[in-house]
Amino acid sequence: MMSYQRAGVASTFSPTFAAVLAEAERFAAQCGAGLEIVHAASYDADKEKRFHQAIGRKAEIRWVEDETPAQAILGAAKNFGYELLIAGALQSETDDTLFTSGVARGLLRGATCDLLLVPRPQQEPAPLRRLVFTFDPGEGSREFLQRVAHVLQPEHITIAVNKTPFAAAIAASRGEEPPDEDAWLEELIAGFADGKIEVETRVVTSNTGYSLCQAIQGIAADLLVVKAGADGTLPVHMNWLYQVIPCRLLVVR
Repeated sequence: MMSYQRAGVASTFSPTFAAVLAEAERFAAQCGAGLEIVHAASYDADKEKRFHQAIGRKAEIRWVEDETPAQAILGAAKNFGYELLIAGALQSETDDTLFTSGVARGLLRGATCDLLLVPRPQQEPAPLRRLVFTFDPGEGSREFLQRVAHVLQPEHITIAVNKTPFAAAIAASRGEEPPDEDAWLEELIAGFADGKIEVETRVVTSNTGYSLCQAIQGIAADLLVVKAGADGTLPVHMNWLYQVIPCRLLVVR
């Protein structure tokens, strides 16, 4: 979507609370959205006071409960009409590998609105200079790319496509020509670059798609943008995001 009116940020009293909120406020403002704080717990006056002290001002806090924190947050997104949901995502890290938290996995699986996950939030402004896009070929791809780039104004864009032998095998079984990722990418970016944004393409061959994760880490991307399928789920080759997350992740539905 990328044009929002209402956004919610899931917040807890964790060491990264202030940084997650700062990132959420910057991103929501850039997208033109109002931002509310969602806390998965019953109302607590003392906790509300601590929230306001940590934020440095009074703010709208939505207190929500359900069987799990993820379900509570997803319920809030639906009930309050959020078009964008923002949350931290880091459970633990080993070297350069960031492991997606259980709550973040729940949001990835259940969110019906756009979702921004932030694994290493920064309280100080951190411009989104390098973006990586990955989505399956389809109608409206160029318009989607242009819309996101117009809002976020990056300096550099990489469009990464996963190439798998299975796709060619499926096409052959149907008597169709195998997909030509290079030709599609060339057509996609034709006329897109206006000199203000550097655009490159990358085809990654992988049976599982996990090689995309390593490629994105190698690019040192500030944000990975994934376009969900028509049913709202992640593309199959991106299922590794339920376990690891290479950088900030925006899932657009």
